[in-house]
Amino acid sequence: MNPHARPGGPSRRSRTVLVSVAGLILAILAEACSAALVGLSGWFIASSAVAGASAYSVFSYLAPSAGVRAFAVGRIATSYASRVALHSAALRRISAARLRFYDRAAAESGTHGTWSGQALDRVMADADTRGMALIQATAPMVVAGAMTVGGCVAITLGGYPLVAVILAAAAGVCATLGICTARRMDDGSRTRSVLRIELVTAVGAWAEMASLGAAGQLAHRTLRRLATFEGHRFHLAVMAARMQGAARAVTAAALLLTVVLAEEGGAAVSTLVLLALLTAGVMINAERLVAATGAWALAGQAGERLASGGSDPIRRPSPAPVVRATYGHRGLTVSGYRLPGTPTRSARPVEFAVAAGETLVVTGASGNGKTTLLNAIATALRQPGIQPTTGDVTAVLADDYLFTGTVATNVRLASPTASDAGISDLLTSMWLDRNGLHPSTKIGVGGRALSGGEQRRLHIARALATQPGALLIDEPTTGLDTSTAAHVLIAVRRRLPDAVLVLAMHELPADTAALGSTWSALSLD
Repeated sequence: MNPHARPGGPSRRSRTVLVSVAGLILAILAEACSAALVGLSGWFIASSAVAGASAYSVFSYLAPSAGVRAFAVGRIATSYASRVALHSAALRRISAARLRFYDRAAAESGTHGTWSGQALDRVMADADTRGMALIQATAPMVVAGAMTVGGCVAITLGGYPLVAVILAAAAGVCATLGICTARRMDDGSRTRSVLRIELVTAVGAWAEMASLGAAGQLAHRTLRRLATFEGHRFHLAVMAARMQGAARAVTAAALLLTVVLAEEGGAAVSTLVLLALLTAGVMINAERLVAATGAWALAGQAGERLASGGSDPIRRPSPAPVVRATYGHRGLTVSGYRLPGTPTRSARPVEFAVAAGETLVVTGASGNGKTTLLNAIATALRQPGIQPTTGDVTAVLADDYLFTGTVATNVRLASPTASDAGISDLLTSMWLDRNGLHPSTKIGVGGRALSGGEQRRLHIARALATQPGALLIDEPTTGLDTSTAAHVLIAVRRRLPDAVLVLAMHELPADTAALGSTWSALSLD
């Protein structure tokens, strides 16, 4: 027995199929009532006009009038009922698609916790597209086919087989136009994902590129990618509009031929009007095949992505490296981490222990995994049961954020009871007082009023305010000159003499004495 099977699954699917079939039948009846209502109304008006223009004519309006009312009521009732049934079935299909996907994902133990928000949004959207295809694609196609067959049979029985042939041919042309549209249809999900990544990357790299004088090139590249995406969407919209226009031209030609053939066949005015209106009713549904086949194609693409189980690398990030980190008053121990391989080094395990009062410097070139390692350690230490006391372990990571306000408000986020005197002392230890910073200094949105080096020292000062037993700092000397960098490292150790320090740096400082009396290095190169 499948442990992930849901009770009542087959019966639920059977009910969904029954509701779908009922909705499609009601949709056909609704369109048949609409076509009959329009045709009978036109015939009634034309017959009344002819009878009124003729002397001594006898025309009974009772039966046609009753028929018009009956078709009007039938159209309203069946249209409402079909919408209720089809939307109910579509919601059932959407729910079933989502549940099937999540059940399959749950069965893959290796994927637990690896789904990004973007991937889950894509799954939800694909399930919606797949479910709504019943309304946007299946129903219009079934109704168009039924109306074409029914209209051709009715017109043939009325004595105009050639008109029926013209009508069938016109509907076939509309179906062909729809197929051509579907073959070139693309929802642009992959292109949209690439563009989203491009925009996020551009925003993140803007400050660095501006400092290099390359902001203009970055903006040009991003705008070019955006223009390409918009151009693709515009091309698809133009193609769909042209196909829809061609379908309407086919409808006009069919109506013209119907009128000409009926006139040549000696049809009365009322009969000619009836034939023309029936043809129009059938062709209106045939025109919808263009949009319906496009929706069918998009639903097929969504179904393929759902069936793939998320194998698209854009939608499914690789699992984060696993690390085991334990911290106690004796020190910090890290194990189980595997450093991934690069073109310049082989993959290897990384394990280390740092005793209280010692400093570990993790060195390596950019891109060699220093930040990833510190993030992994910080994440592991945040797990329940690892961190024994709030404030024992503090991390200053690369993406730390300064909030709009003053220096004091940012420091008090870490230590709510910090006094102005204590904050001033922290600023002095980081040499930020030399830059004119004091507790009431406003730092602007995201700390923009400060330089990069000032921001980093304020990050460290905020972390020191917690008096942690273990402190992890990513690039503590970024944006600092040699003397200021050495002073910051000395100040950190002086304020935390018994703490575990783990520092990620490109290389060892010029004056290793700033690291304290007991330190070691771990190279990731």
